[in-house]
Amino acid sequence: MQVTLLPGGMLRVPTAIRLEDGAVVDGTRDLTPGDPDYDAWLPLAHSEEDQLLGEAAERAADREILARWRTRQSA
Repeated sequence: MQVTLLPGGMLRVPTAIRLEDGAVVDGTRDLTPGDPDYDAWLPLAHSEEDQLLGEAAERAADREILARWRTRQSA
């Protein structure tokens, strides 16, 4: 789950909608300052730039783990 702080202070938050046939569709919705749910989501928000940097760091960590795992001999 990622909450994105957009320019101008708007938040893009995850949401799920249940359709009439019972199917659940995952998506997002935008909250503006003053929306009743805004203050609850704000502490979880990160800018798009921060999210991109975090994803790059996570990929680097994954590569390191895979490199160590591949060098081990199987039993």
